[in-house]
Formats: sequence, structure tokens, C-alpha cells
Amino acid sequence: MATLIIASISDRSGKTAIAAALASKLSSDDSPVAVGKALGNSPSDDNDAAVFASLLPENPAVSVAAADIASAITANAGSSKIAIVEGSANAQSNVDMANSTDGLVLLIARFGEDVAGAAQTYGSRLAGVIINGVPKFRAGEVSGALASEMEADGIKFLGAIPDDRRMLAPTLGQVAEFLGGQFLSGEDESQRLLDNFLIGGLVLDWGPFYFSSRTNTGVIVRGDRPDVQLAAIQTDTTKALILTKGVRPVEYVMYEAAQRGIPLLVVPGNTHDVAEQIEGLQPKVEFDHTSKLERMIDLTSDNVDVSVLEDQLAQPATR
Repeated sequence: MATLIIASISDRSGKTAIAAALASKLSSDDSPVAVGKALGNSPSDDNDAAVFASLLPENPAVSVAAADIASAITANAGSSKIAIVEGSANAQSNVDMANSTDGLVLLIARFGEDVAGAAQTYGSRLAGVIINGVPKFRAGEVSGALASEMEADGIKFLGAIPDDRRMLAPTLGQVAEFLGGQFLSGEDESQRLLDNFLIGGLVLDWGPFYFSSRTNTGVIVRGDRPDVQLAAIQTDTTKALILTKGVRPVEYVMYEAAQRGIPLLVVPGNTHDVAEQIEGLQPKVEFDHTSKLERMIDLTSDNVDVSVLEDQLAQPATR
């Protein structure tokens, strides 16, 4: 049994998302990858374990306390040839798990973090490094100079995953709960993800061109502005209207929104305050949606050399 520990330098670096994507990519019909979270004292650990169970129900679960990971893999992995365990930002804990399972460590780093220093901690257990959440304007620097520096230091650079709005997207239901909103229509679409938000009526050109400037958008607009609401509804990119000041729209807007399948959510507060409130929702958003898994699988396929990991996992484990 080959074991891969997913480690990071800091919290919220994308370990759960990358672990789930790799587990999906490396699984086969007759040998699904066992996957789990090394549980500690944080409530978020239980959440991560639940995410694996929800998004990867066919994969054997190995979410137990870090000290029991090795025995859990032996007991629960079944026909699996690979186990992927999400570790933490605690390097010593990750090293201990790698030693107890005779496994490898995949280090997930954010742009700007001290990769070389962290890599030294893992020594020969380190399978490689993925830089996650890379800003678009720094992609060339990461794949060029930074990758060369790592390779010169003997660190395998496996790829850089770009920053992606889908990973930060809340569901419409989460927005409604966070803002204390009420659905006028479309509550059955509460699991719809909103990748972007636009404010209607605060710019000179608030027509369809403006509302088409972002994809998969929730439009925040005063409930008493049918002109702006109708302009937003006319674009294919608008996926919900968030109507402020607690005001219901006119019947014609409700009809047009229903025809186009656009949910209507009425929330208290003015438009500016609601937009600021939504910014506070972002830190609470988790990797917990099938569409996010699908996107991370695509991002991993396009940007990470998974074959290098496969080759290392296929080698004799003892190091």
C-alpha cells in the first residue's frame, strides 16, 4: 500500500481540494484510492472528513486520529493500492505519519511561502511541491524562476494551480442564510454556486454589457430598481438577483426572472452594505460542492504533473 500525506505550510492552502482531486484521478474501478483526514482537535478536521465522505462516497474512508492512520489504512483500505491522507500545517505531525505509514509527503504551498525551508523538514519523504492559488499575473514567475530554484535545490516542482473563483464561490443558500434573506423564487436552486457578484445601479453603464463582464454572477441591486433588474436578467451570466432594502420587485420582474430560471432573494440593508457583508462570507466558504471537485480535477489535470506522483507511489515504499 502506497501512502501519500498531503501537507501544507499554512492553513487553508487547498489540501482538502487537492487531496480529493488526486484521489479521484488516481482511482480505478477495481482499486479506488482510500482517502481521509488525519483528525486532531480542530472542528474543521471533522468537516474535512465529512467532505471526503460526501464527495467521494465510493472511496474507502480512513479519517481517524493522526496516530491511528497506519492501522486505519490497513484495516479499511480494502482493494486500494493507494491511500491519500490530508495532514496539516504541522510538519512534525506530517513526518510522523509518513514514517508510520512508510509514505510520501506532497507539500502544498501558497505563492510567497518559504518552500525550501519547509521541504528540508521532509527530507527523502518529500514527493514534490504544488504551488496553489497562484495569481494570474505571477504565473510566469512561478513556472519559470521559482520552479528552477526548487529544482536546483533538489525539490520536485510538480506544478502551479492558478487562483480560481470557483473555489471561493458560496452557494445561493449560503448567501441567503448569511444575509438573513428570503427567497421569493428559486429556493430549489439554493445549491447553485455564485462565482462572482456585481452591484447594479452604482455605475454609469449598468446595462447588459456590464452584467456580462463576469460569469456565474449574483447581482446585488435595490428592490425598487426594475430597470436595472431587467438589464441583469437579460444576460446569460446572471444566476441570481439579490434584492436589497427588503423591497419586493414588481410583478413583471418576477415573471421575467421565472421565465429565465433566475432566483430572487430579498435581503435587508442597502446595496452597499450588502456588498460589504458578502465579502465577510468568503472566509467561511469551504470546499464542499461537487462542482468545486470537478473544477479542481480539471485544474489539477491541466497544471500538475500527476504522472511523477504515480511513478513515485509505484516504487518500493521504504525510504
